[in-house]
Amino acid sequence: MKIKNYLLFFYLPLLGFIIIFFVFSSLNRDFIKNKVEEVVEEQLQATAGILKVNFSHLLDEDYSSDKILDLYSGEENIYYMALVDENREILGWKSRFEGYLPLSKESMKDEASWIIDSPAGKIFNYFSSFSMSDGKTYFLYLGYSLIGLEEMIAHSRRRFFLVFGFLVVVGVVFSIGLYQLQTHFLKKKRELEEEKKEKERFREISALTSGVAHEIKNPLNSLSLLFELLTKKDSSLDSEVISSGKKEVEKISRIVDQFSSSLKPIDLSKDHFYLDDEIKYVQESLKKIATEKGVDIRYSQDSSVTIFADRGLLSQAIHNLVKNAIEASDGGEVDIAVKQERKKVFISVEDSGSGMDEEEKSRVFEPFYSKKKGGMGIGLYLTRKIVEAHGGDIDLVSSAQNGTTFTIRIPGG
Repeated sequence: MKIKNYLLFFYLPLLGFIIIFFVFSSLNRDFIKNKVEEVVEEQLQATAGILKVNFSHLLDEDYSSDKILDLYSGEENIYYMALVDENREILGWKSRFEGYLPLSKESMKDEASWIIDSPAGKIFNYFSSFSMSDGKTYFLYLGYSLIGLEEMIAHSRRRFFLVFGFLVVVGVVFSIGLYQLQTHFLKKKRELEEEKKEKERFREISALTSGVAHEIKNPLNSLSLLFELLTKKDSSLDSEVISSGKKEVEKISRIVDQFSSSLKPIDLSKDHFYLDDEIKYVQESLKKIATEKGVDIRYSQDSSVTIFADRGLLSQAIHNLVKNAIEASDGGEVDIAVKQERKKVFISVEDSGSGMDEEEKSRVFEPFYSKKKGGMGIGLYLTRKIVEAHGGDIDLVSSAQNGTTFTIRIPGG
C-alpha cells in the first residue's frame, strides 16, 4: 500500500476518532460544570435560607447589621456577604477581600444568581429577600467560592490531555505497526508469487532439459564410441584431431550432466565431520588454478569446527565459492574464514576483485546467469540450493574496487 493510500485508510479514521473524543470530552466537562453549578446553587439557597431565619431573629432582637455579619462571616467558602434594606441600601457587609464587594443596583433583584470572576477565581453570587415579623423586607447577598469546581475542571482537563496524548501515541504506534505488518505481508505475498512463478519456470526448464539431455546423450555416446573405433582401427588418422574430438564430446556431455543435476531435487546424506578437513581439501584441489592466476588462498578459523551436514554437497558449495573468488581475484588474495556461534556455523569467502554492480548482485544466484566468459551460471545457483537444503542461507556484500564477500550461515554446528 502506498503512503498516500495508507494515510487515507488509517490516519483519517484515527483523526476522526480523536476529534470525536475531543468533542465528547468537552461536552462532558461542560455537563459536569453545569451540574456542579446547579448543586452549588441549591446548596447556596439552603445556606441562605438558614441565614435568613437567623438574621431575622437577630434583627428582631435589635442586633446591628455589622454584629450579625461578624457572627456568620467566617462561614467556609463564603467569600463575602451583605445585608441590604428594602430601599436597596447596604446596611453592612463583610468580605475576605478588603474593599471588595461586587454588588450593584442592577443586580439587586428580589432573587437572582450569577457567576463572576474575582481575584480568588470564579464566585457564585446569590441575592434573595426575606421578610420580618413586622412586615419589613431585607435582602441577603452571598458570594460562594467555586474554587473546588475550577480545580475539578482543571484536573479533568489535565486528565483529558493525558488520555488524549496516550490515545494519539497508541494510535500512531498501532498504525505504524499495522503498516509494517501489512508491508511485510505484501512483501511475503510477492515473494511467494515470484517463488511460484520461479518454480513453474524451473519445472518447464527441467522438463525441457530432461528431454534435450535424453536426445543429446544418445548421439554423444555414439560419437564417443566412433572415436574409440577410429583410434583402434585406423592408426593413420591424426591422433590429435581424434583426441580433440573426444574432449569436445566429453565437454558437451559434462555440460548436459551439469544442467540436469542443477534441476534435480537435493537429497541430503548428513553425518558429523570436521569442516577444517573439507576446506583444506578444497584449497588443495584449487591450488593449481590459484597458482596460474597468481592468487594466494588464506584460511583462518576460530577453532576446530565439527558440523552435521552432507559432506560432499557442502564441500561442493565451498568449492564453487572459492573457485569464483579465485577467478575474480586475478593476482590478488582469497580469504576463507570459519567461525561458530552457538549452533550455527559461518563460512565466508572474500575475494579482492573489482566487486559487482547492483544488477549482478540482484541476479548472481539466478540459474544460467553469468557475466564470466564461458560461464554457465550454475555454480552459485547450486551453492544456494545446497545451503538452503541444509536449512541455512547465503548472502553477499560487494562494492566497487573492494571485492566481494559471500557468507554461508548453516545450522548443525
